Amino acid sequence: MRTRSFLTATALVVATLLGATTSCGNSSAEDPEAADKQKARDDARSFYLTRVHLRLDTCIGCHAGGSAPRFMAADGEASYDALEKTVGLIGAPKASPLVQYVHRDPAVVMIPEQRSILTQWLSLEATARGLEGAVEKPKTVTEAYKQFADCMNFDVWSYYRMGDLAFAQTDSEGPCLGCHSSGQGSAWLSATSRETFERTKDFPYIQKLIVAKLGGNGSFESLEPSNRFIIKSSELCPPESPTCHPRYGLPPNFTAGVRGFVDTTLQNLVTDTCSSGIVVPTNLDAGPKDAGGG
Repeated sequence: MRTRSFLTATALVVATLLGATTSCGNSSAEDPEAADKQKARDDARSFYLTRVHLRLDTCIGCHAGGSAPRFMAADGEASYDALEKTVGLIGAPKASPLVQYVHRDPAVVMIPEQRSILTQWLSLEATARGLEGAVEKPKTVTEAYKQFADCMNFDVWSYYRMGDLAFAQTDSEGPCLGCHSSGQGSAWLSATSRETFERTKDFPYIQKLIVAKLGGNGSFESLEPSNRFIIKSSELCPPESPTCHPRYGLPPNFTAGVRGFVDTTLQNLVTDTCSSGIVVPTNLDAGPKDAGGG
């Protein structure tokens, strides 16, 4: 009886401990803040693997086994791990040697494109890790829209030739500016690129570029491309509708320009590089003429 009682009591203690451990585990897994932080870390790592590593070929040649200090590798995953393990490299761009170091050999110079992509990646890392230089996430949709509007850069806008949208042709009713030159239909597309740029910053016109993603409780989570200019071109008109938007086909260079401008602005917003207007095409072979309109 004593042995049986002892075993029963022991089993209850073990079950209680296991239940407490499971409860703690579930609490951690359901912590939205922890999940957001992990996602930010994963996104920063993914950004390096998909966008940064391939552009640092000249750096890898020396720092993955050459005569220079070794803190990179030919493989992207191995290179990220090596950079992460080397103290002082991953941090705010203004302090990281990856951006700030000046080689003794004047012939060894980081090209602007490499500096730009490194700046974006390191800013993502600083934000994800809560380091100096981290960008504070907006708390409301209104605040998020304002941040995006403030981050819109006219040099980036011009690079992607966003002003050309006003001259996109409909199938039967002329260019888009014919109906949207003063904001009709919540789209502002005038003959002047600067005017279109400035007015698109305002609500509701800004929603043609971005839309807010909300959580289950209605709280703001993030900004995402709305792609309204792109989607509208292929929307079907309901038979019962008395009026329909004119059909139009958006040329590939216009579509690429819209995507490029929005993606670049979102990246500059996250990495706190809005004022510099950094432009790094997502396609390794892309250039200004490909990205914005030919």
